[in-house]
Amino acid sequence: MKFGFAIPAYGPWIDRASMVDVIEAGEDLGYDSIWLPDHIAIPEYGKDYLLQPPFLEPLAACGWGMGRTRRVRFGVDVLVAPYRHPLQVAAMAGTWAHLEPGRFVLGVGIGYLRGEFEVLGVAPYEERAAMTEEFLRVIRHPPEGFILMPSDEVPLWVGGNTVKAQRRAALLGDGWHPLWMPAEQYARGRELILHTRAEAGLPAEFTFSYSCGATSVLDRDPGHWPSPRERAPLGTEFSYAPAEMVDDDNRPRYVGTPAQLIDDFGLLAQVGVDHVTLRFGSMDVAQLERFAREVVPAFAGGVTRP
Repeated sequence: MKFGFAIPAYGPWIDRASMVDVIEAGEDLGYDSIWLPDHIAIPEYGKDYLLQPPFLEPLAACGWGMGRTRRVRFGVDVLVAPYRHPLQVAAMAGTWAHLEPGRFVLGVGIGYLRGEFEVLGVAPYEERAAMTEEFLRVIRHPPEGFILMPSDEVPLWVGGNTVKAQRRAALLGDGWHPLWMPAEQYARGRELILHTRAEAGLPAEFTFSYSCGATSVLDRDPGHWPSPRERAPLGTEFSYAPAEMVDDDNRPRYVGTPAQLIDDFGLLAQVGVDHVTLRFGSMDVAQLERFAREVVPAFAGGVTRP
């Protein structure tokens, strides 16, 4: 199982010097990949549910990051497909595939923030899943009679936790990159994807990724964990985020001592997860170092050493 990490490329964390430090640390420590989120224009009400604008534009930031490193891959976790024309994204991805082969992964999702769709003139909001599927088709099969930079070598990892998203990943993607979910639920999604691809006669090669929740390496378990944060009310646009995952003692999964984290990620390894995107939620290089030193060695092939 390989490990990457997401950068909080927004709000108070977009200090350039800190970005340089964390990207170069990721490269030096042997992490597989570095991921950036996608938002363009956050409506004011978005700040009421933990969004902290402004956000760096992820495609531009990935190109900048590749220019500062030599090995580590960069990805978008995840690009909101309806926000951009697929040929524009294909040309950018193809450019990186040509100049930095094997170093860019395009995570793709349908998006959720209604106000952002409205200000960008993307309508209708209710058809964003269909628009995402068309986006994925066009990237892989541009219109006849037109020539652009080939992007076939760029992996398309499709986000989303629902059965519809799993089928979308199976039929139109090269990987599945959902948000956090229990290992047993992930195993069911993995089985569905493999079955769907086999029925469609698609190649067996496919990456099973996992974008986990808040991640932190602790010296000790403090005990007396507070109750998980309540999930956004169902039916609201923010309810796309899964409920916080906790163990039997109310400890958030992926937050704990090295031994606890090894157990947490061991559950994912057992159900066939190939790649995990960690979410430290800061630019703390010390956390990257501790995780690489105290957790990764438990997973054979967890990092690719320079």
